[in-house]
Amino acid sequence: MSTPSDSGSSAARFRRPGRLFPSVAASIEGEPDPASSTDLAHDSARALLDGVFHSADPEVVRRVVTLAQEEGLADLAALWSGSPATTLPGALWRLYVLHTWVRRDGEDVVRRYRAGARTVPGLRYLSGIAEPPEVQQVHATMDEILRGAFTGDLPLALRRAGAVATIVAHGSAHLADGPEADAEADTRSAERLLRTGEELVAAARAAEAGRLD
Repeated sequence: MSTPSDSGSSAARFRRPGRLFPSVAASIEGEPDPASSTDLAHDSARALLDGVFHSADPEVVRRVVTLAQEEGLADLAALWSGSPATTLPGALWRLYVLHTWVRRDGEDVVRRYRAGARTVPGLRYLSGIAEPPEVQQVHATMDEILRGAFTGDLPLALRRAGAVATIVAHGSAHLADGPEADAEADTRSAERLLRTGEELVAAARAAEAGRLD
């Protein structure tokens, strides 16, 4: 059972989003030179964010929200996954991985979320997921969070995603104590999810301070 930290390894082949923004397609054409990979990651992330933010076309927004869901994560992983969490490509990478995992394993996410919501109730309001959570509602909320990162308040979107990851992390830890649980696997998942939540919150702080670039 994979969680956000290992989703990229099994993702389907990602087709470059040339239909969206030529500047992004041009920046990721071919294999990046290691010497320029950092600049490439930052430039492509900024081009994608700016292109959506300044677009009035709802189809462009839809394509970006469903980008990883429909196309896979492989090329985004090659481009962004090595970036620190407190950079724009690193933050967007973590958002896309969490979104993809929630979309793919919705029932498992809901199970973990319900268990975690009891231990960190204060984060439920920030996540925006109503009680009791259902799969379709969780999917819609994650779509809303990802959409908000590109069209609205990026720091808030990152904080909300961090809240979701943290709640699910606590739920995973709680379920690890159950009689039928795979304690080792659930504990590892909890640790990965908690780290993802902390990284998303750190990215939100950087964005609020104008240092997410």
